[in-house]
Amino acid sequence: MKRWIILWSLAAVFLTIGWTRAEEPQRTAWRGKVEKKGSLTIVSNPKNPLYSSDVFRLKEDLSIGAAGGAKDYSFFRAWYIVVDDEGNIYVMDAGDTCVKIYDDHGKYLSCVGRKGQGPGELQNPNSIHLISGNRLVFEDFYRCLNIYTKEGQFINSRSTANLGFIDVLVTPENRIVARVNAVTSGQNGKELRVYDGQLKLLRTLLFMPEEPHDRQVARPFAGGFHLVLSQVDRAVVCYKDDYEIEIYDIRGDSNMCVRKEYDRVKITKEEIDEVTKKMRGRRIDIPTYHPAVQGISGDEEGRIYVKTFERTKDGVSFYYDVFDREGRYLVKVPILRSAAPQVWKNREMYCLEQDEDGFQKVKRYSVLWQIPN
Repeated sequence: MKRWIILWSLAAVFLTIGWTRAEEPQRTAWRGKVEKKGSLTIVSNPKNPLYSSDVFRLKEDLSIGAAGGAKDYSFFRAWYIVVDDEGNIYVMDAGDTCVKIYDDHGKYLSCVGRKGQGPGELQNPNSIHLISGNRLVFEDFYRCLNIYTKEGQFINSRSTANLGFIDVLVTPENRIVARVNAVTSGQNGKELRVYDGQLKLLRTLLFMPEEPHDRQVARPFAGGFHLVLSQVDRAVVCYKDDYEIEIYDIRGDSNMCVRKEYDRVKITKEEIDEVTKKMRGRRIDIPTYHPAVQGISGDEEGRIYVKTFERTKDGVSFYYDVFDREGRYLVKVPILRSAAPQVWKNREMYCLEQDEDGFQKVKRYSVLWQIPN
């Protein structure tokens, strides 16, 4: 009898092992290439990702916002989200000219900021950042940085009007990464610069020349400028039509360029008709293909999420390419077209979603990975 018990136990173990192996993600050998050119690492990825199976899933676990609900739970033009270490959610509502704060269960806590031109008041708030000392930094489009406590008490304001900031990110250590207008060797363009908390220039990371074009001609499908922070001290930039992501260490150390083979996505007749209708009467420059990248975001573990123009067959989602901290192409995942991922933190994705009627919600999804870090 004991012998049969032992045999059945061994069989159960083997079955369990077999089942576990069947559930493990299917991994292919990475066929990319890494080159070193001084302090720059160039990572060239093939078209296919490292993992081909379903290794990434999202599960919704929080939704804030209800049509016709109370003002505290409605967004007039939600624009930016940050999340602190306790899970509190800070939503920059540009339409309401304030930041609305919710706890990790979605309960409204308080509101910071109000419209006006006095000390600590806002005119056109653009972004919000959490910095050391439990402080908040609001970047106002009218060129100033307003600093508050997390409880909403105004501390001070620093003008950026003479610096020509266009895009601003503030790290937890209160370093400022900004895109500014610049002229280098007689050519107009933009520079990506790093400043300290007192707005003293520390270094210039990048110069981006501007291609001359007729300003009377609209270019609705032109590639955009995308800038995010990853792992606090890495500025991730994309500004070219080709598939090229540049990663700069804001401390001035080694940098990285990530490239990937890809299929160009053709601009559809429906997209052209929609743009033509909106810009009726204007001259429009319409290329044949979309640029490679539609947007980027990054998580605290160094992964980079690249939004492409490739859609799923049902058309409801765009594909995102996910790269690890070494720049290797991990996996290709679909995320709803209506969702705009803003924060990846503690294995959760926070995003803004908008329905067909333009109503906005803040949502949180658990991020379920089946591959090792």
